[in-house]
Amino acid sequence: MQLASRDSAKTPRSRRLGLASRGLVILSLLLVSGILIAPRALAFANGQNASIVIGQPNFTANTKIAPLLNESRFSDPYDVAFDSSGNLWVVDSADSRILEFTPPFTSDEKASLVLGESSFNTTYEGGGGGLNGTVLYVPQGVAFDSSGNLWVSDSGDNRIVEFKAPFSTGENASLVLGAPNLSTPEFSTQNASQTDLNSPQGLAFDSSGNLWVADSGYYRVVEFKAPFSNGEAASVVLGQDNFTAKDFPNEPACPPTCDQPTAATLYDPTDVAFDSSGNLWVADRGDNRVSEFASPFTNGEAAELWIGGSCSIFGVLVAGNCLGPEDFIAFDHSGTLWVSDTSNGRVLGFPSPFAKGENATVVLGEPDFTTSPGFVDNATQSNLLTPEGIAFDSAGNVWVADDGFNRVLEFPASATGSASTTSTTSQSSVATVSTSTTSAQQTTTTQLPTSATSVQTTSSSAPSSAVPEFPFQVVAAFVLTGLIITSYLVMRRRSGGRVSAGQGRPAIKG
Repeated sequence: MQLASRDSAKTPRSRRLGLASRGLVILSLLLVSGILIAPRALAFANGQNASIVIGQPNFTANTKIAPLLNESRFSDPYDVAFDSSGNLWVVDSADSRILEFTPPFTSDEKASLVLGESSFNTTYEGGGGGLNGTVLYVPQGVAFDSSGNLWVSDSGDNRIVEFKAPFSTGENASLVLGAPNLSTPEFSTQNASQTDLNSPQGLAFDSSGNLWVADSGYYRVVEFKAPFSNGEAASVVLGQDNFTAKDFPNEPACPPTCDQPTAATLYDPTDVAFDSSGNLWVADRGDNRVSEFASPFTNGEAAELWIGGSCSIFGVLVAGNCLGPEDFIAFDHSGTLWVSDTSNGRVLGFPSPFAKGENATVVLGEPDFTTSPGFVDNATQSNLLTPEGIAFDSAGNVWVADDGFNRVLEFPASATGSASTTSTTSQSSVATVSTSTTSAQQTTTTQLPTSATSVQTTSSSAPSSAVPEFPFQVVAAFVLTGLIITSYLVMRRRSGGRVSAGQGRPAIKG
């Protein structure tokens, strides 16, 4: 009599387990691909409501500051930025000052600190005649360096000034670019040079700490190398062939008589920003486009690509891939490029990877890509009038300087659930919106009209018009992959263990 060995008895089961494990691997690849491709988490939706308003008592107010300066009103807010502690800084341009607001943020909150003036109630003192390191004259842009110092484009004085942290109301600037010292007025805009600036606007620091400036009046962008010194010479120029060219495009009698723009020219550049690869993007306002310049940079180099173009036909908006004169740009945490399409009363989001002529995927300030703002004089919780500066807080919420309505708005990245949650209170006319600032680890509650409750609903119900939150998808993919691989190894171990258990056992013969 002869009995079959344990090896032969268990082999079919082992083979079945092996086939199952291979099937599991194939299934995992399909699932991971689906997670990465599908827009599973939606951060913003077309025309969504803002959650916080600063500079006005509510979402429908639109008055300028009156009758005197104070700590809670603006006149033409032009740019916004966050410091490393999560404080919000606002360029109150027409009042020639910079205001700081501290988290947790609430609608109509008061500023905690002012730069450019000696106090919150001081009528602006700038204008060249009394130029010094304390006062500003029509500032346009702000940026923080890696040490937390604040840099301001003092546009009316044709210079950039640095304020050292920690900050105090009315403090004196510590350094100046575009002028030899803090008390020398720079009125002349006739001769461009390596040390002069003409109506500088947007600012940005690269990964090496060098400062890049949109030198609007000379149709160029210039780089200043760190460490900085008063009146230092710029090291790189874009938009012009050299540092002494001052016209567009470097020709006599231009403007107003100008040729067509080229990939290497800029016409009224207003802002600069760096993507995660170190490439420089420029808001080329006069050409209705945003241009990308690839690193490493050289004088007069041509842009790699540009987004935008003429935005209307006979005054009617035609698409989401066009821009009117735009002023400011910013990148969010997922690499999406946001553009303040100022003349069209909207902010557009263009997802990466970028391509010439690509369409935006989300619009704020308008319900869709083809609605024209027309003549707008009524502020609401969702519309914008000449939006300017854009900034993202650490939770991914976008803040917009709504210049035309003299306010700053927060639009929550509500569908991610990391920054804003919406709940309905027992009051029929009020909704409670809680907004947390990650850096401050604090939470505030703001009373808003019931329309605020539509923010989350709209965000989660508009997959065709929202920006996918790519980092969330990557995390989900990694988690799922880990679970599947663990299951696969367990199955292999069980299969291999049972097969090896029978190895070396001789068949029983009788």
